[in-house]
Amino acid sequence: MKYGKKKLFLLIPLFLIVFIAVFSFSALAQTQQGYDVTVSPVFFDFSSNPGSQVSDKIRLRNDTSSPITVKLSVQRLTGDINGNFTLDSNNNDGSLSWINFSSSIIVTKPLEWTDVPFTINIPKDGAYGYYFAISFEEVKNGQTGKSGAQLTGATAVPILLDVRKEGTKAEAKILEFKTANYVNEYLPVDFTVKVENTGNIHVKPHGNIFITSGSAKSLASLDVNPNQGSVLPQSARIFTASWLDGFAVMEPVVIDGQPKLDNKGKPQQHLVINWDRLTSFRIGRYDANLLLIFDNGTKDIPLETNLSFWVFPYKLVTGMLVGLIIIVLLVRFVIKSYVNKELKKREKQEKVL
Repeated sequence: MKYGKKKLFLLIPLFLIVFIAVFSFSALAQTQQGYDVTVSPVFFDFSSNPGSQVSDKIRLRNDTSSPITVKLSVQRLTGDINGNFTLDSNNNDGSLSWINFSSSIIVTKPLEWTDVPFTINIPKDGAYGYYFAISFEEVKNGQTGKSGAQLTGATAVPILLDVRKEGTKAEAKILEFKTANYVNEYLPVDFTVKVENTGNIHVKPHGNIFITSGSAKSLASLDVNPNQGSVLPQSARIFTASWLDGFAVMEPVVIDGQPKLDNKGKPQQHLVINWDRLTSFRIGRYDANLLLIFDNGTKDIPLETNLSFWVFPYKLVTGMLVGLIIIVLLVRFVIKSYVNKELKKREKQEKVL
């Protein structure tokens, strides 16, 4: 009996742990469910005149089974030369007060879309580029929560506003065009394009990287900024592209839909052979020619630069060379042995004669 009581006593902590775990999981699920709101569209791009008014609406969908109270606020969207975007509430020029809602706090109904109209009143002295973001936060018990970053679809909706006035400049330049590695063992070859906006309104540079090798014929054409993302004035933005079309390509190791990571937290890769692309075995020196364009309001302005890089499967080539050397040595050894054997036979025959 004592042993049974002791055993039962030991099971009590186990039941408590299971209960706490289940309760915590349930609470977490409810918390996460409370933030499930989808925002549409993902951004606005306006162009207007000084002294005018712009009107539009944002749509919020409450994807939960309970009402959610959401607070709307306006912040300034800024970028820096390193391609980083930030939100802040600096209102030195008063432009944050240009955007108005019928109400800054709304209640979204379960599993329904809610329209949020807004207006932008541009003063007569407004000029050039203004960039805002409408942010969303859940309100609980009359207090603003800290969970806005967990909204599904978008945490904030950017608003890009160009105010047309004399002196407007749409200008940009390529700051950097490079590959991750000058010598690549296999594809992919990863490209980085960094574009700086030197004007006073946002620009949308887009175009292609053309890959060639010793001829004018293009082996590949890679899209750069196909969705035409914007670069804000006095800031830079980084765009990427990868050359993947080849016979031998390094690809991430995926297990159960998730990339497998190594001890350093980096995705593991393995070599994939595409037998249907046998004629696309990549080896040697290649040239990459970058051509971007952006609209300055009257015409498309081109931006161009180029670089060279190598694709050289040095491990494979080294293995082939070592194998070839071994084969040559073996053949030489066999021939030498055969010749020596034949010479000895002749010597014996001459002695007999």
